[in-house]
Amino acid sequence: MNAEHNDLVPVRFYDDPLDAHMARCLLENEGLEAFVHDEHIIGLNRAFSYALGQVKLKVAVEDRTQALRILEEVERRPYLNEADQPICCPSCGSTDLANGVLRPRSFSGFIHWALALLFSVFPMSMDRFMQCSRCGHLFKRPEEGGNTTGRPLVGDRPVA
Repeated sequence: MNAEHNDLVPVRFYDDPLDAHMARCLLENEGLEAFVHDEHIIGLNRAFSYALGQVKLKVAVEDRTQALRILEEVERRPYLNEADQPICCPSCGSTDLANGVLRPRSFSGFIHWALALLFSVFPMSMDRFMQCSRCGHLFKRPEEGGNTTGRPLVGDRPVA
């Protein structure tokens, strides 16, 4: 058997091991064998993520094209709310959104960031937001009490 036949190649890189495992499950549901690499060391200390090249989702060489097609198809789907309706940007109405954008919760979050850098740990005082890829607007998901005013956020409050 050819050694190249068993080689694994990375198809995606993730900051969070959970995101990598969700993508792995998606590929396995489509019949492709997929593996997550470097999840444990990055799970111990998130600061290692960029040094190691993030968490890697790998597939067999011959499955690479199909895996990329499946992942790109899923990434183009709009995010849905609890009523299975597409979530739109409150500013421009676009459904081209990025989910899980992290930023400090408040002024005390900046202090947590400074301490995290000092002690080389991942800061825990973070909120998750969605961000519009078209206009850059940052907002919380509607079912999480998000910004429905269409105005930019400062902290958790819309700006007048």
